Amino acid sequence: MRENIKSILLVGLIVVSLVQSYYLIYRMPGADSVANSEASYVQTEDIGPRTSIENTIFPDQMILHLKNNKHTVFYPASSNYNAIYSRLKGSNFSQFRRLSVQTVNWNEVRNDAGLEMTFSSGIPVSLLERTLDISPDSLFEGDTVNRIWIYNTANSTKPRAFFFSASGDVVYEATDLDWTSADIQQMTLMNTTATNYLYQTNGYYIPQTALEIQSLTLKLEMYTTEQMQRNLFFDPGATRNINEENGTEIYTDSKRSLQVDTKQKWMTYTDPTAPTTGTNNVSDNVLSAIDFVNQHGGWPGSYMLLMDNNSSNDKEFIFRQYIQAYPIVDTEKLKFGYMKLVMEHGTVSSYERSMLYTGINNPPLNESNISRAKVIALPGGKVLQNMIKAQIPADQTIRDIYPAYRPTLGNGVVVLNPVWMVKLQDGQSIVLTSSNTSISMKK
Repeated sequence: MRENIKSILLVGLIVVSLVQSYYLIYRMPGADSVANSEASYVQTEDIGPRTSIENTIFPDQMILHLKNNKHTVFYPASSNYNAIYSRLKGSNFSQFRRLSVQTVNWNEVRNDAGLEMTFSSGIPVSLLERTLDISPDSLFEGDTVNRIWIYNTANSTKPRAFFFSASGDVVYEATDLDWTSADIQQMTLMNTTATNYLYQTNGYYIPQTALEIQSLTLKLEMYTTEQMQRNLFFDPGATRNINEENGTEIYTDSKRSLQVDTKQKWMTYTDPTAPTTGTNNVSDNVLSAIDFVNQHGGWPGSYMLLMDNNSSNDKEFIFRQYIQAYPIVDTEKLKFGYMKLVMEHGTVSSYERSMLYTGINNPPLNESNISRAKVIALPGGKVLQNMIKAQIPADQTIRDIYPAYRPTLGNGVVVLNPVWMVKLQDGQSIVLTSSNTSISMKK
């Protein structure tokens, strides 16, 4: 009997202890604010496709160098580009040594068989190594790369491989790589049916003949304001709505805000409560940005990570959408085809994107999402050179020229017309205007 009483008392004491522990943990002053702070970024229901960092890092172009000043350029998603990139991602580069960029005569190397890949805005090595099998030392890992060049040398069965620092004055040579000269020679055979490009003294390439690129009319879908409101605010019912005279709708919970331009269907989400002290880590910020978009809108297509060259490069990021092989480049009248995020120590302080999307994953394009397509001939050779001379001021230095899509909105569709984009040394981009020629059409 006495033992039973002791057992009952012991169980009672345990129950009382558990109750006290609950109140101490969950009912202490300030506990509610902590819970709300963590819950404000709870996992939300996905309303769009997810992606990973590996899918947002890829070269904007691959330049295949042949002898006698012959070159060709491959753009993302083309079969030759994919074959080369698969080989690159399956290769190992290690034992790096740091050299001055003047160590090698690159004009001479350009006439040797080789492969050059460019990352237009530069990619931090700490992120690049998530895509490529590279083993950087601490100095290299802290740098940013905007070019990789692998080429054959005389009397050697091993090519040389260089990673160019975006600073412009340093290269890193991988002295241990699993490529052979035969790999480079095999790639040069891809040029048999490819367009030949001419090297220009400023460092860019133009095709000798016109490029045939599809002009596309794609069906549009749209996120609703209610969807984004529910997706971005922990308690949508606690938000209040403000309608501005210029057509902007503002939703706020007194801390965060969502602004929607109802004319352009463009949204801007801001969170002034994001932490502003400490050191920003670029890799952590990019990974957090991708995860945030995964949970708040998703990736309806293929996107490339671009570092914002007008910032400190550690917290502002642009993700540019690609359709087939070419990027969508927005206009002054239409923001479309990109997302912009500003990060503070892994937390989003600003998030911009269009609420319109094409409803496709890249690829495929098919009858379910294409309303109309026709092939356009973008000028090349002398015609393109004359366009550049006539439209680019003589005192401006051209950094690159590339084909892109310029969007215009129709009734439930977006029309993507191919154009030549010129990127200047100061970061400015200019569209070359021409009378593009339609050479075929399909419904």
